[in-house]
Amino acid sequence: MEDVIKRIVEAEKEAEARIEKAKQEAKEIIRTAKEEAKRIEEETIRKAEEESQNLIEKARLEGESEAKKILEDGEKEISSIREKAESNFETAIQEAIELVRGGLMCSGPKRW
Repeated sequence: MEDVIKRIVEAEKEAEARIEKAKQEAKEIIRTAKEEAKRIEEETIRKAEEESQNLIEKARLEGESEAKKILEDGEKEISSIREKAESNFETAIQEAIELVRGGLMCSGPKRW
């Protein structure tokens, strides 16, 4: 009978040791899972930030390209207007000269 009691006591001790080991393993699994979740979260945030920076850079480059095109188109238009103005200016001067010459010839000398 004493032998049976010893075996029961030993079995209880062994069961307690196994339970304690299982508790420790469960704690380790939870700790590892938390670490992995944190790593995944940090990686996801890093990738999202990287992607947003890429999108911002892409939009910035597209904006700069569009602004450059608008500026070039504007400069071409200004140049064209300038050329037309210079051309019209020369024509206006010629017409004014002709008008003055024609006006002087028709009315004779003016007396002031």
